[in-house]
Amino acid sequence: MKKLQLLIGLTLVAASGIANAQLSFLQLATASRTEVFNNIQGIADKAIGTSVKLGSLSTGQAGIVTFTYLGQESGYNDKFHLTVNGTDLFESNPVGTSISAQVNSTGLISFKFEGDAGKFAVNGPMSGWAGGTSIGLIGTNLQVTSGGGQGTYAYVLGYNDSAGSASLGDWDDFVVGVNFKVSAIPEPETFAMLLAGLGLMGFVARRRKQNQRA
Repeated sequence: MKKLQLLIGLTLVAASGIANAQLSFLQLATASRTEVFNNIQGIADKAIGTSVKLGSLSTGQAGIVTFTYLGQESGYNDKFHLTVNGTDLFESNPVGTSISAQVNSTGLISFKFEGDAGKFAVNGPMSGWAGGTSIGLIGTNLQVTSGGGQGTYAYVLGYNDSAGSASLGDWDDFVVGVNFKVSAIPEPETFAMLLAGLGLMGFVARRRKQNQRA
């Protein structure tokens, strides 16, 4: 019986892996802030000289990705564009506004930040970033404690819209929180494991009844 319980437990662990997949941030470079990261309500300020990881965001499974606008501190009219389904977040949106999309493939999530100076930072290799712009990692599993964007986010990303300048790096020009919900459709291998576990349970139950009758 203990072996059966162990098998069932392992089967459930394998199935639960569907719900435990995480987003991942690939670091491409490191930079230092030349301006204070500030005025994003609910997120602590970060001083001049503090480092920030620059990179891109990926997922290992299909699911629903949600981006939430957390604020901006910018002289440009920036926006966030979710290329997967063509939806946008704007500076004119209330803080806390969210957009979502179904992601059906693994790897880079298709989105970009844009500024009204014709500059942009595409999620992906640095070759997709216009001069002076970049995507920075503000925090992981970050709890925003106040403002319209209250909540916990797997990743918080900030856009730097320096538009060709080597200075003015703060990564608070457009800030979004990111969460991901994995599709609740098990892979064929997981189905097979579940069926095997259920079949074994039925077999053991029948054997026990036969032994009791004997």
